[in-house]
Amino acid sequence: MDRRAISSLLLALMMFAGASAPATAQTSTPAAWQATPASVLKNALRSATAAQERYFVSHRIYAASAQQLGLALEPGVRVTILGAGTAGWQAKATWDGRRGASCVVFVGTVGDSEAPRTDGDREMAGEEGIPLCDRMQ
Repeated sequence: MDRRAISSLLLALMMFAGASAPATAQTSTPAAWQATPASVLKNALRSATAAQERYFVSHRIYAASAQQLGLALEPGVRVTILGAGTAGWQAKATWDGRRGASCVVFVGTVGDSEAPRTDGDREMAGEEGIPLCDRMQ
């Protein structure tokens, strides 16, 4: 089994485990939780990562556009596929509410290009499959 097949299998198992995990009883007053801009963008890129793995299983190549992935995104959030091929892909997520800031992710390699960089801080994604974001207030 090659690396991508193992990665896809692990992703599917993690998704299944999360979906089938029993709900736990709440024992205290719920904290006021609010999504941060970075968490919204990271979730969009995690959704893109899962969708890319499903797409790759079916097509043996990664999707070159977010439209091919059929992502359901929060209003104002955009995922842009920066590059894709048979060996990997790169993407950036932006949100209308945080112009000039972004999050990036990559899996595998796209030609000889380096890992993607965020728009604001110009930080380079360093760990495969892990979204990296600009500092956002």
